[in-house]
Amino acid sequence: YWAPIIDGESGYFMSFNRNKKSIAIDLKKDKGREIVYKLIKISDVVIENFREGVPEKLGIDYKTLKEIKPDIIYCSIRGFGSGSPYESRPLYDVLVQAKSGLMDLHTIDNNPPIRVAFALFDVIAGLIASNAILSALVSRSLTREGAHIEVSLFDSAIFGLSYIAESFLLTGKVPRYRYSEHPSIVPYQAFKCRDGKWIAVAVTHDKFWANFCKALGLEELIDDPRFRTNPDRVKNREILIKILEEKFMLRSRDEWVKILDSYDVPNAPVLSLDEVFKDAHVVSSGIVQEVYHKGLGRKVPLLAPPLKIRGERPRIESAPPKLGQDVFEILQMLGYSDEKIRELLEEKVVYYR
Repeated sequence: YWAPIIDGESGYFMSFNRNKKSIAIDLKKDKGREIVYKLIKISDVVIENFREGVPEKLGIDYKTLKEIKPDIIYCSIRGFGSGSPYESRPLYDVLVQAKSGLMDLHTIDNNPPIRVAFALFDVIAGLIASNAILSALVSRSLTREGAHIEVSLFDSAIFGLSYIAESFLLTGKVPRYRYSEHPSIVPYQAFKCRDGKWIAVAVTHDKFWANFCKALGLEELIDDPRFRTNPDRVKNREILIKILEEKFMLRSRDEWVKILDSYDVPNAPVLSLDEVFKDAHVVSSGIVQEVYHKGLGRKVPLLAPPLKIRGERPRIESAPPKLGQDVFEILQMLGYSDEKIRELLEEKVVYYR
């Protein structure tokens, strides 16, 4: 239900719910739980994202569902996780970005903290959960045993900090980031160009350093003792960056892309979203697919999985459903008659919009 709202449908909802069926059930009602229990009998995996203790109150916790289906794979995605001093607290991505240290890493001087624009740690936690579920399914095929998986959103964030966290643990020093800079690699950042647009470069190896200098017409810097190796460049970062900033202002962004490409220097234009979806790769890759949406009565563009299997990108089979859209189909599959389904709708045990 979050913006943008397109003809009554949430674009936010549409971004996550392709290829899914929807049934809305009141879990506080006995008849609602009865539906869930019937679904469990024919399911392999359950994923829940409630606060600690809520599944037990609703009667849909792992212990209860395991009695119904002993080999069920049950995944709980929690804010902090069981046993944490904060286990009962609600947690959202912006709070994780704050508490994990990510916001502070990108805070410059006394300016306001910067939030990564999308729900970064929600995505990471979801990927970790999916990997754990797949592992549990493989294990079940060998042992015939189910599993209860718990994924902590906050722990996923700490894990996602990766080499940044490890660097701190090893040295006790907090790395500082200014805008797009990298604390350990120079140059590895974005530069402003003559037309006001930006280009990012990643000079990660000495080969790239030599090519980079040639592309910019700065051959004299290749063997300059201040910049010859990456440790030298990190040490003399401010001097080098000032030279490079002045140089990049001599040409437009797109001119620099062509020049750097011709010298095999890793680079990318800093694109706006409207430029992204006109990019040659995005247009040709099939990452955007158009699918008919029943609620809107027309096709809508949706993001497809970022992978290929046997050379083919998976197709989006169905657009995101309206809330409860598939209630009749799902309940009929469970053996409910149309009359009984209408009764459940009247009693608000199930709902559709």
